[in-house]
Amino acid sequence: MKRFSVVAGFSVLILVLVAGAFFVHEQIRQQVSAQFWVNHTRRVLLQLETTESLLKDAETGQRGLLLTSDELYLQPYNSARAQLSSHIDNLAALVADDPVNESSVAELRNLATEKMAELQQTVDLFHSGRSADAKEVVLSDRGKVIMDQIRVLVAQMRAEEQSLQATRDDDYARSIRITRTSVFLLAGIGIVGLFGLAFVILRDIRRTELHAREIRAREEWFRVTLTSIGDAVIATDRNGRVTFLNPVAEKLTGRGLGEVAGTPIVEVFPIYNEFTGAKSENPVQSVLENGHVVGLANHTVLEDVDGKRIPIEDSAAPIRDDGNNLIGVVLVFRDVTHERKSQELLRRTEKLSAAARLSATVAHEINNPLEAVSNLIYLAKITPGASSELIGQLTLAEQELARVAHITRQTLGFYRESNDPRPMEIAPVIDSVLDLYANKLRTKEITVDRRYEQCPPIIGVPGEIRQAISNLLSNAVDAVSERGNIVLSLSCLDQPGDKYVHIAFEDDGPGISAENVDRIFEPFFTTKRNVGTGLGLYVTREIVERHGGTLEVRQNGHHRVLSGACFLLRLPCDPDPRALESLVPPA
Repeated sequence: MKRFSVVAGFSVLILVLVAGAFFVHEQIRQQVSAQFWVNHTRRVLLQLETTESLLKDAETGQRGLLLTSDELYLQPYNSARAQLSSHIDNLAALVADDPVNESSVAELRNLATEKMAELQQTVDLFHSGRSADAKEVVLSDRGKVIMDQIRVLVAQMRAEEQSLQATRDDDYARSIRITRTSVFLLAGIGIVGLFGLAFVILRDIRRTELHAREIRAREEWFRVTLTSIGDAVIATDRNGRVTFLNPVAEKLTGRGLGEVAGTPIVEVFPIYNEFTGAKSENPVQSVLENGHVVGLANHTVLEDVDGKRIPIEDSAAPIRDDGNNLIGVVLVFRDVTHERKSQELLRRTEKLSAAARLSATVAHEINNPLEAVSNLIYLAKITPGASSELIGQLTLAEQELARVAHITRQTLGFYRESNDPRPMEIAPVIDSVLDLYANKLRTKEITVDRRYEQCPPIIGVPGEIRQAISNLLSNAVDAVSERGNIVLSLSCLDQPGDKYVHIAFEDDGPGISAENVDRIFEPFFTTKRNVGTGLGLYVTREIVERHGGTLEVRQNGHHRVLSGACFLLRLPCDPDPRALESLVPPA
């Protein structure tokens, strides 16, 4: 009778817990469904925003063409015309479940077609030389009326979807509350049931209860320990199927225990070599086969549920029972992203520190010889009988020696003239740099095409600007082969309140590979084997940014002349000498 009571109590408790588990599972399923529809609503809203934006872009492109007669303004119009139909199709597919918005999409498609037809009419009139007729179509306000109808219709559809989203959000929140309450209630029932059964066992079978209490205490200790540990922990059974994940493991893998319990470890814990991308052997499989502790290979990365790869370290160990039989594997690992970044930062800091010390040493050692060479050049220039061509070459050499001396003194902190910017014309600076590379250009038979527009002077430090231009030109000269081509374009861009000088350096060399584009401005990164230090572009960008400008790589786009590399340097300019004060650092 006593045994029957214990069995009956356990049976009732198990039934309650099983029923509760099914109930919680159903609630989770409802949450997933609600979240799906919430995301669905967001996608509809995004498509609405995109469709409306495309129509605005098309209208803007049409107006820009009519106002400026510049075909470049048609780019937004052409892009919108190419994408609009597919976006409306996507929108129609998304709202197929909503009769209200489904009919609105059909109306939106008609209005969009009518609007694009109106825009196309004006563009065709313009291209046929009838600009006045095109403007009359615009001034008739027919397009404005259509666009206002589109805005009203989009606003109605947006309101409908936002209403649905609010309802779905409420359903999702309510399901969360029910799930939380159910979990606490099931936990309470379980605790009460266990204590009731424990009371019966305590009263009738003291020895058995004492042993059971010790087992429960041990299990609870292990559970709390594994849950609270700072490293990620995954446990499997003897077949390599997941039985436990602690919160850290759930976070790193992006998977919860509820969804992966019983799943093979290779699906929950996919690991790869960080450098080759090849799939690495799963350590759990090795432990199951050999029965020994196995450490992860160096440079191992874990791919989470979103495809993101995280560098990890640590090991897998066997789990054995009292009979020393292998019953599972425990996998302990941790995210070492921070350590990797810290190590990389330390290496780069040490490189920069060493470079700074070396630069100061070199600058100190060559400063005196530079002055001696400058004096010798001066004496050579004033030597009687020196030809004008020789004097010109000596003058160029003297200028370059002055620039080197400027750099060495700036490195040592003794030269403050570099902090005194002044107005300068860019075209003569570019030409002077080209004169410096004249011999190298002739040797490689490189053709340089200069395309200069009239530009106002910029405000800057001449030596630094000359150094930046020299670095970019030197890279272009090194990149092209014999009989290659380089195009130097100088133009001015006026913006409200600002003027900028644009200098484009283009060559027909091999260009920059996609994997190197994001790294070319890093210090010490270079693609030139046995040549250069990898500091040229890094220093150049620092100079340009100090002058309030930008330096970027242009891989493709309009106005490209050559197919190789293209660097675009942009510098602010202001002919007013008072602007000098904004660049002079405080004393």
